[in-house]
Amino acid sequence: MISVSNLTMRFGAKILFEDVTTTFLPGRRYGLTGPNGSGKSTFLKILTGETEAFKGALNRPKKLGVLKQDQFAFDAFRVLDVVIMGNAPLWAALEERDRLYD
Repeated sequence: MISVSNLTMRFGAKILFEDVTTTFLPGRRYGLTGPNGSGKSTFLKILTGETEAFKGALNRPKKLGVLKQDQFAFDAFRVLDVVIMGNAPLWAALEERDRLYD
């Protein structure tokens, strides 16, 4: 479960969002919509711990899988490989195995 309480993010005088409180339950799917510049990507970066909020509290699990938004970042990989990359120790072991057998 991921929950945020009274989350506020601003850049200088520009407030992206203010006093957001919500909970994301396991096993559910959520959509985040809004116009360009409204803070969608920033909100996701806060949820993943990549960026800190200006104000508020965040509660998230210690282990959280994240796939970045860059649609070109994984063009050279098979879908299965991209999924396995979400488990860093497993991916590193597979890369080491491939290196040893090459």
